[in-house]
Amino acid sequence: MKTNYLITFILIVFINVVYSQLIPRKETINICDKLDEYVNSLYSNEQFLNYSDIKACYESTPYNKTKAIQAVKEYLKAFYALLDQAKEESNPGFDLRPIDIISELDLVLNNNYSYEFQFIYDVENLIGELRDGHTTLYSDYYNKYNFYQGFSMYSVIKKDGTQQIKVFNDLKDPSINDCQVIKIDGRPAIDVIIEFARNYTHRSRDLSSRFNSALASLAFGNGDFGISGTSFTLRNQLPKSPSTSYTLNCNGKISKITREWKVFIKNVQYKSPYITGTSVGKATLIFDAFVARFYALRDFGVVLISTEDILNSDSTLEYRFLSDIAVGFKLLADKGIKKIVLDLSNNGGGLIFVAHYINKLLFPNIKNFPMDFKVNDVSIPLIKEISKLKKGIGSLFSYKTFISAKTNTSFDSVTDLIGNNTYTRGGVQVKYTSKAFFNNTTQYSGILKLPTPPKLPWTEKDIIILTNGLCQSSCAIITQRLAEINVPTVVVGGFPNTRFSFAQYAVGASTATTNIKTLLKLLKNLDSSLISKLSFPPNLTLGFTIAEAYSIKNPNEVMDYAFRPADYQLYYDERSIRDPSLLWIQAAKYIGK
Repeated sequence: MKTNYLITFILIVFINVVYSQLIPRKETINICDKLDEYVNSLYSNEQFLNYSDIKACYESTPYNKTKAIQAVKEYLKAFYALLDQAKEESNPGFDLRPIDIISELDLVLNNNYSYEFQFIYDVENLIGELRDGHTTLYSDYYNKYNFYQGFSMYSVIKKDGTQQIKVFNDLKDPSINDCQVIKIDGRPAIDVIIEFARNYTHRSRDLSSRFNSALASLAFGNGDFGISGTSFTLRNQLPKSPSTSYTLNCNGKISKITREWKVFIKNVQYKSPYITGTSVGKATLIFDAFVARFYALRDFGVVLISTEDILNSDSTLEYRFLSDIAVGFKLLADKGIKKIVLDLSNNGGGLIFVAHYINKLLFPNIKNFPMDFKVNDVSIPLIKEISKLKKGIGSLFSYKTFISAKTNTSFDSVTDLIGNNTYTRGGVQVKYTSKAFFNNTTQYSGILKLPTPPKLPWTEKDIIILTNGLCQSSCAIITQRLAEINVPTVVVGGFPNTRFSFAQYAVGASTATTNIKTLLKLLKNLDSSLISKLSFPPNLTLGFTIAEAYSIKNPNEVMDYAFRPADYQLYYDERSIRDPSLLWIQAAKYIGK
């Protein structure tokens, strides 16, 4: 569903690439094999890979013009639902330029590169300019390392309205935590972070949300708290310099530190040092549902929700997740809780069936966002052939998966799904399928029958949504859908007095080239020329938005380009950045206003 994007600081080095296939030169194999030995040796005394060794490995592969650009173009033209709308001027609330991605990919080939990785990074960054978290290019070879400095920062707004960058957590020297970061590599820190967020983050079309993603905040996911954001100090592209310098102001004392880029050899799981167990501030835990926690705090309840993918999940476990979520809400209701704060901060997406179930649980009569996807000479043969397969196989392309948004009944045939809808996007005529809803949520989870939801007492006036703007994909399916029935929203962070989005990408569906390749193997009657057109380099993966979602409230509005600023805004301070319960208290004050 997503390019994944909630970083819980599980720093895992993926070294599964066959170097002999990717790097044919003898001198290349030596330096890259050296890295491989360090990683795979159970008895290695090394803690980290050296930046210089990784750089040398990457630079050992000279640039040759490849077919990668053509392959990326073919997939985007065939499937990318937002391809033409990206050419249009966006909502003024967003920070992005109109982009004809197909034409600009061709321009990349005019650049002079010394090494292959420079070319791959430029293509990645160009696709990143779409600011679509579902549409990314990933290299098994040049993105397999996580470069990390063991250093993270956060933002505070002072009483006089000025914004400061401070040290959130430094593994090397914790005594500098909360010191102000004045400069980064000799430039004003705030300017450097904003520039990075504007040019090198793609998790939102909203600059305020991207700014938050560059910095640190606590995140709940996979049953525990970690540290999210930090994209400024945690990267999977080779940084241009081996280290970064930070000028600090610690209680009036000015000092300078340097933090090197490092890559852990062995798997390291880095959890939040500020929250241990299930205790959060003075909130009382009512129930722990693993993907959600239920608290009572003062006179209101808090539901902390993660829609993120779960490690080692299966259908039995997923059924339990949903059952436990229902139990948690019921326990709050039984305790007489009248007001609820839904905290969905730092959700990169993931489990759509959790999102759909929570919406139905809170508001049984709610409908999901309808969707459609592109109709052309590539998608039509896939739709027709996959629709012949057993129900559930390749369901994203099968008419059996959907019900018509117009009639609210199942489609009778492939022709009904394909429809005859043409829109003008980016100055061109583009064909899309009939608008449709997923028939049910079971295709995502493998669950044959969803748990029966209890009857709950709350209305839209009793609930408020809290995020830091980083609520994407399946998370946005909850927050943006509930906002359309007037559940109020609060964001935390961003810039002073600048309204910004509480969520992004309430998408219909996303997929990747690896999934398309799997489907192609099931289809025996496709034309060989079509299969050839959809071939893709084995060491690259392109993820993309394949189905766009539409607003219920404004039926012609595509949700990906809908600027939805929050109703209220909060800011982190030195305490609330490490204790979310303080933010819950502030957010609860807006319930019913």
